[in-house]
Amino acid sequence: MAPAAIHTATDLFAVTTTDVPHDYYSQGLRKRFLMDAIKSANSVPRSAPASDIGYDVDEEAFNRRVKASLASNGLPKTVPEGWPTRLEGPLVWSTSDFQNETEYVYHLTDADKAEIQDALELFKTMGKDGTEVSQQAFPLDKLGSVLEGLRNDVYEGRGFAIVRGIDPDAYSIEDLTVVYLGISSYIGERRGKQDQRGSMLMHVIRHNDQRDDQYSETKPFHTDTVTDCLCLFTQSLAECGGCSCVASAYTVYNELAATRPDLLHVLAEPNWPFDTYGRNPPYYSRALMYYHNGKLITSFSRRLLVGHPPFSTRTPGIPCLTERQAEALDAVHFIAKRHEIKPRMFRGDLRFVNNMGLLHRREAFENSESNARHLVRLWLNNPTMCWKLPRELSIAWARVFDDEDRDAHWDIEPPRKDGKILRVAGSCD
Repeated sequence: MAPAAIHTATDLFAVTTTDVPHDYYSQGLRKRFLMDAIKSANSVPRSAPASDIGYDVDEEAFNRRVKASLASNGLPKTVPEGWPTRLEGPLVWSTSDFQNETEYVYHLTDADKAEIQDALELFKTMGKDGTEVSQQAFPLDKLGSVLEGLRNDVYEGRGFAIVRGIDPDAYSIEDLTVVYLGISSYIGERRGKQDQRGSMLMHVIRHNDQRDDQYSETKPFHTDTVTDCLCLFTQSLAECGGCSCVASAYTVYNELAATRPDLLHVLAEPNWPFDTYGRNPPYYSRALMYYHNGKLITSFSRRLLVGHPPFSTRTPGIPCLTERQAEALDAVHFIAKRHEIKPRMFRGDLRFVNNMGLLHRREAFENSESNARHLVRLWLNNPTMCWKLPRELSIAWARVFDDEDRDAHWDIEPPRKDGKILRVAGSCD
């Protein structure tokens, strides 16, 4: 089905539309990674009975699974071979480690804002397309040094940073887009296609006709699956709620290694079925956790593993999670929740999250006529700073950042038809 026409406010962000391809992997990627010759992705044997786990976390069901596991025999008592018994470093943190938000929030100064304005005016004189925003085209000499430090915090430090002080009302929507693309380019210049269509800017905003319970619910912990840095620009806030929470997957790992190393074996098995929602293949299988080149990499979307009806109903006929997988998935959520932090959110915030080492979730929120939650999501890649990836994730990253067979679509405003929003961000694609 062809996507609806894109509504943009300027030809700076010109787009074209094509039919959404049926294949999940393009022919170029299949050839590059010899995927037609390697059929193991969907041939993992699954003899264990299916669980009834859903998108919402059920603590009672989780406790029943824990009790059943602990009563069984033969659970591994050590971590997977070659994996550490404990991870160390700045990514190992908990709630109490951040007493003051000045540790991770950078407030733009008047000089910074003047430099941003100068960069914006210079970019507009270059005659470049709005998709060509880069460090070179958006020079920030002094602020750029600060942003490089924040980039290091994201990739080599605690795993997240917030830039605060952009005023969304001070710019047209075209200029505002250039501003947050320009600033974020100092964290990662490459931007990824966030769905099969090739959407580069995803609007995390409520559908006009969507059910309230998608927003009144609190989402489980997850990652955005395929990016090294998740970037969220806060264009507007809800009337109440909607806090974005983050937790360290390294801290989750250490607790599991100390108390339930058997679940690390489950998380590391390459037999987790990711739904492709009507594409070919209908699902692919891989692990949720990897220990690769001295780094723990966590990558999963709960929606892709269990569905999220009625918004995303799991494809009939593909494998469900086993009881052990359901227990492991919920264990990650509950441990992360015990160690999470809840940074305050302000309009104009630019939030950068290491999507390989951190987990995130969103709390419930309520909109009003005057205040509605609206974030713009970018998937950023910094080839120099990105951690080395195992083959399965290299394929996933290539699909997002290197697939030239798909068009790129830049929706600087949520596309609408007959007054209704057509496309908003799902958990991930």
